[in-house]
Amino acid sequence: MWKLVMMEQMMYLPSTVCPQRLPSQSRKMFLLQLSQDQYLVYWAQSIWWQLQDNKTFLAMINHVLNVDGFYFSTTYDLTHTLQRLSNTSPEFQEMSLLERADQRFVWNGYLLRELSAQPEVHRFALPVLHGFITMHSCSINGKYFDWILISRRSCFRAGVRYYVRGIDSEGHAANFVETEQIVHYSGSRASFVQTRGSIPVFWSQRPNLKYKPVPQINKVANHLDGFQRHFDSQVIIYGKQVILNLVNQKGSEKPLEQTFASMVSSLGSGMIRYIAFDFHKECKNMRWDRLSILLDKVTEMQDELSYFLVDTAGRVVTNQEGVFRSNCMDCLDRTNVIQSLLARRSLQAQLQRLGVLHVGQKLEEQDEFEKIYKNAWADNANACAKQYAGTGALKTDFTRTGKRTQLGLLMDGWNSLVRYYKNNFSDGFRQDAIDLFLGNYSVDELEFHSPLSVPKDWKFLALPIIMVVAFSMCIICLLMAGDTWTETLAYVLFWAVASIGTFFIILYNGKDFVDAPRLVQKEKID
Repeated sequence: MWKLVMMEQMMYLPSTVCPQRLPSQSRKMFLLQLSQDQYLVYWAQSIWWQLQDNKTFLAMINHVLNVDGFYFSTTYDLTHTLQRLSNTSPEFQEMSLLERADQRFVWNGYLLRELSAQPEVHRFALPVLHGFITMHSCSINGKYFDWILISRRSCFRAGVRYYVRGIDSEGHAANFVETEQIVHYSGSRASFVQTRGSIPVFWSQRPNLKYKPVPQINKVANHLDGFQRHFDSQVIIYGKQVILNLVNQKGSEKPLEQTFASMVSSLGSGMIRYIAFDFHKECKNMRWDRLSILLDKVTEMQDELSYFLVDTAGRVVTNQEGVFRSNCMDCLDRTNVIQSLLARRSLQAQLQRLGVLHVGQKLEEQDEFEKIYKNAWADNANACAKQYAGTGALKTDFTRTGKRTQLGLLMDGWNSLVRYYKNNFSDGFRQDAIDLFLGNYSVDELEFHSPLSVPKDWKFLALPIIMVVAFSMCIICLLMAGDTWTETLAYVLFWAVASIGTFFIILYNGKDFVDAPRLVQKEKID
C-alpha cells in the first residue's frame, strides 16, 4: 500500500525528473527545494528504487553462481601448477590454501576479503577456481595412469567477449587462461603448461548490432608500456614465451596482427619468440591437415621448452623452461585446437619416458585413450567458450574426431547465431554480474543514485516499433491486394521502404540498441 501512496505523492515533487537519476550536485540542489513532507516522499521513493536495484544485484550474483566451472579443493592447491608447487619453501607449505593461492585464479577473493584478515577461520575459507577440470583413470599397454586437464581462468580483467578485450594499464590480458595437463603414473608426476590470452595491446571491439564489429586499436595509448608489463610478468612466472598468433593476416584482423608483431620487435627480448599463423587461410576448404605446418615449425621449440617431471623419489628430473602463449581473436576456438595438438605431442613424450608407451608407439593409435583425450579437450573448449562468449566452442568436431564434418559446420553456424544474440542483447548484464561478483563495482548503501537507473534513449523504443509496424503493413498489403496492381505495388513499396529504412537507421545507431554494461566506467573496460 505504501508504494501506491508514494507513487501518488510523486506528482507533488518540484521536478518531473526522477531525483535518483540526477547527478550528485544537482540532486543536492533538488533536495534543498523540498518541504518536509516532500522530503519524506523523496526518501520513500529512494527506498523503493533501492529495493528494485537490490533485486537486480541479487539476480547478477545468482547468474554468476549458476555458470558452470567453479571448483575448489579442501586439500590440494588448484591455483598453482605442479612446477610452481615443487619450487616452494616449507613455510609456504604450512600456509592455508587461501594465503598461498595464486590471486590471479581466486574468483571468490572479494567475497573472502573479511575472512582473509582472520587466520583462525582460514581453513573454512577455500579459494574457488573458475575454468575447467577433468580427471580420468586411463590404461595403455596394461599400465594404469591418471590423466588430468585443468584450465584456470584469470579473474584479472575478467569479463565477456566484446566488452573485455586486449590489456589494461597493469598488463593483465582479457580472457587469460592457464591450462595444465598432468600425468600421474606409479609415483611419478609430469605436467605441461600452456597459456592463452587476448592480444596484449590496447584495443576494443564493442558490439553494435553488426555480426562482426571492427576491432579498434587505441591510437593514444602507450602500447609498448602495457605490452612490456604483460610479458615481464609472464616471463617471471613461466619463463620463455613462444607466441602463436592465429588471427587472420588480412581484413579487419590484420592491423592487430601487425601491431602484435611490431610490439614484439620493439621489445627486442630474447625470451620472446613470435610466430604468426593465419589459421583460416591455411585450413580453408576444410584442409585441417595443414595444421601440421605449424606443428612442424614449433617442434624444436617445444623440445627446448620441455615439460615438468618428478620421479618416484620426488626428485625433479626436468623443468618446463617456458610456455606457448596462443591466441586468436577470442582465444577460444582456434586457440583450443592448437593447444590440444601441442599437449598431445608433449603427452606422447611424457608417456614414452615413463614407460607407458613402447618405443615407436603413437598416442593416436590408442583408440580408447584418444577418445577420452579428444572429448576432454572439446569439453575444455566448450567450458571456456561458455564462460567468455556465452555459447559452446566452435570447431569442436575436429577436436573430438580429428576431422572437420558437415554437421560440425552446422553446429558452428547455430552457435554463431546464439553468440550474436547474447553478445548484443545480454552481455551487458553478464559483464555487470562479473564486475559485481569480483568487486570491481561495490554497492554503496548510502548512495541512492544507481547506475542501473539510466533511462533508455527514445530511439531504443520508437525505432523498433516503427520498423515492426512498417514490416507488418508491408505483409498485409501483399496479402490484401488493392483494386489495382499499381495501387497494391505502391502500398507495398511504401511500407517496404519504411521498414528497410528504419532497419538501416537502427543499424547505424547500433550502439544505442545493444545491452551495454552500466556498473563500471568505460575506462575500466577499455
